[in-house]
Amino acid sequence: MKLRVFGSLWFIYLRSMKKSITLFTFYFLYLSSQAQSPAAYNSADIYLQLKKLNVLGSVLYIAAHPDDENTRLLAFLAKEKMYRTGYLSLTRGDGGQNLIGNEQGVELGLIRTQELLAARRIDGAEQFFSRAYDFGYSKSADEAMRIWEKEKILSDVVWVIRKFQPDVIITRFPGDERAGHGHHAASSLLANEAYTAAADPNRFPEQFGYGVKPWKAKRILWNTFNFGSTNTTAEDQLKIDVGAYNPLLGKGYGEIASESRSQHKSQGFGVPRQRGVSLEYFKTTGGTAPQKDLLEDISTNWSRIENGASIQEAIDKIISNFSFEHPENSVSSLVVLYKQINQLNDTYWKTQKLKEVEQLIVACSGLYVEATTAQIQAVAGDSLKINVWVNKRNNSNISIKNIEVNTTAENKITTIVNAELNKLLATNENVNTPLAFKVNSNVKPSQPYWLQNTMSTGSFNVSDQNLIGKTESSPAFAAKIYVEIEGQSFQIERPVQYKYTDPVKGELFHPVVIMPKLSVQVEPALIVSTKQNEPKILLRYTANTTVKGAVINAHNNILVNDTSSMKKGNEKVFETSLNSLNQYHEKSKADMSGMTKDTFTLSGNEPAVFSIAIHYDHIPNITYFKPAVQSIVNLDVKVVGKHIGYITGAGDKVPQALEQMGYVVTKLSEQDITTAILKQYDAIITGIRAYNVNSFLNNKYSILMEYVSQGGNLIVQYNTNNQLGSAPQKIGPFPFTISRNRITDETAEVHFDLPNHSVFNFPNKITNKDFEGWIQERSIYHAEQLDSNYVTPISMADPGEKPSNGSLIIGKYGKGNFVYLGLVFFRELPAGVGGAYRLMANLIALPKNK
Repeated sequence: MKLRVFGSLWFIYLRSMKKSITLFTFYFLYLSSQAQSPAAYNSADIYLQLKKLNVLGSVLYIAAHPDDENTRLLAFLAKEKMYRTGYLSLTRGDGGQNLIGNEQGVELGLIRTQELLAARRIDGAEQFFSRAYDFGYSKSADEAMRIWEKEKILSDVVWVIRKFQPDVIITRFPGDERAGHGHHAASSLLANEAYTAAADPNRFPEQFGYGVKPWKAKRILWNTFNFGSTNTTAEDQLKIDVGAYNPLLGKGYGEIASESRSQHKSQGFGVPRQRGVSLEYFKTTGGTAPQKDLLEDISTNWSRIENGASIQEAIDKIISNFSFEHPENSVSSLVVLYKQINQLNDTYWKTQKLKEVEQLIVACSGLYVEATTAQIQAVAGDSLKINVWVNKRNNSNISIKNIEVNTTAENKITTIVNAELNKLLATNENVNTPLAFKVNSNVKPSQPYWLQNTMSTGSFNVSDQNLIGKTESSPAFAAKIYVEIEGQSFQIERPVQYKYTDPVKGELFHPVVIMPKLSVQVEPALIVSTKQNEPKILLRYTANTTVKGAVINAHNNILVNDTSSMKKGNEKVFETSLNSLNQYHEKSKADMSGMTKDTFTLSGNEPAVFSIAIHYDHIPNITYFKPAVQSIVNLDVKVVGKHIGYITGAGDKVPQALEQMGYVVTKLSEQDITTAILKQYDAIITGIRAYNVNSFLNNKYSILMEYVSQGGNLIVQYNTNNQLGSAPQKIGPFPFTISRNRITDETAEVHFDLPNHSVFNFPNKITNKDFEGWIQERSIYHAEQLDSNYVTPISMADPGEKPSNGSLIIGKYGKGNFVYLGLVFFRELPAGVGGAYRLMANLIALPKNK
């Protein structure tokens, strides 16, 4: 979701049978386990999980984006009520805005996916996704569902409901304009329709071939809110205090929620810990309305299971006999309990409770298991060395039988290595088993499962039904450790992770990535070709294993034929020019923005790919692969001026785009913003949200205005007024305010209200054609309440709305010009939209005033 809508809402919200072998792969222990050190539980954690064994209730919360979820309520349901609690986010937040870097689109979605998983590890809920793509801010649910392909995403919601089998479903938003965003409203409409459809055997019957069955939740409710002037709560609604304190955790659910919420760092949602009473309100939108409790009239104990009474009695006895100092004393009883539950006929709760008992057996025995490697990547056909560490830290009866390692990625190619051990584990003794094996020669590079197929405009295409709803791909490799505990066989699974020690951060774990034998990177990935320049192109190819030469093709014509052998890690660079490259192929037909694409392949017509690595301290390393494609914008653009000073904001790719146009761009720090330094630049441009994230700009106002008055052009890209911090009242030479208005229709008609203004005429003639091919939106965070010294050259409107002229304002000040820019150049320039380049050139070239 976008920062402005729910960020403010959150701010207001804060105020206001025989021996069997089973698989240890459950979310309580390894939710998003691929880059986490193995979880450790103290006795308080174990005691709470023992109590959870007696709770057989489930709640599914549904909204549109990462950070839409009510983390206080999720924490309360998962840790106080001990229900199985899930959050279904329809999107991965791909279309949002990024406070911490310049990633956009699917790359931002990858970041926000991991932030959401980090939040779930704190509040205790599980996480699910649909295939919907966050295509950007939407003002209507109809638009959102049309672009998403409604039936496709509805089937996903139904699928998750049928798999999760919630007793109660809760939506964050209503299905109307009070939701504040088309995606928000659509999430409610889809959830309410899915509530009924999931129970209908005639809806999406193809799902039944994958083991699910129709499921009817008892009720669906809307978690109402009081957001600014929109108060949807009422005293006749069900209300629950979710602000309780849990002495075993040493925290209240408001504190846990704040920690969870603060994981959404790319959205700037760090919040203070909250304590005290906190009421949540609920309005029933389907099923019977509860009077006192969300799961009213629903059996949430073992009485809902045939022959469950004896199970509850056994659990009560384990709890009463639990020793905080010696949790291992409960292992034998838990193994007996496991065998009892395994005899039940019920499938859903039998499966869930077996998982919980399995975890408790491991936790009580103090069994620590990890599978690690010193190799951060693996390549098909190469060897991989790993170490499996096992330590039984409490005095319990455990034998390790054997270890098996295999690839678990979605391509289903398996490499198996076995190590027969048959060893009784001594207490607190490390058992290290080194293993080495050859990676299957046909295994494919690691790739998030939702990015493996070409996506549609508004949704990802996932062909495997069983992957739909999953948070992320399976790890590249997994170790299965077969153990016997008190005579019962179990199978513990751990992802193989890259482990290393950073001298500052200490021990770190990250996913192992399967790489292609040869990576190809095209630099730059986007070329702006003008009459004034002949762009240089670099093909950088890197050997990820020993290779016997490299062949790189451009449209099936050999561009690089390197016969020399390359060792692992060797990198070579082939340099050419755009004009030289043209001889190797015929360009594809240009699209509306004047863009062509060159696709590179390897020998055998295998697509060349290059890896995108995303590194932030608060999430695991992320690697995904993109086709080696070079986009070329053939642009007729005239440039006046040469030197640009750029004040970086929250992160964007505008400087690189300016360099492609031929400008010399210098990034300015706080110390560089002086009268003497600024006067050398033809224009000063501030990055997106620069005034939100750089407090020093408040103290540089007079210097910047002096620069303008002496003939400079100051171009300020959008800023916001929200929980990130309000932009200062003084940004421009004359007063104006920053609103939340935006134009979300990227095809909205643009009206030239001042057709003779130089911004449309010098040095390039701007026409409506320059606004063709724009992506995601036209503009955001418009200027309003303008001083009369500002002019507004353009206006536009979303369907059914009045025109707005605040996306571009220009004010003459002294000899120079001030520009506030709500137009989304930070999206259009990296996307190669030619008209955006031409208009930016005109803004930089605004003439001096007489």
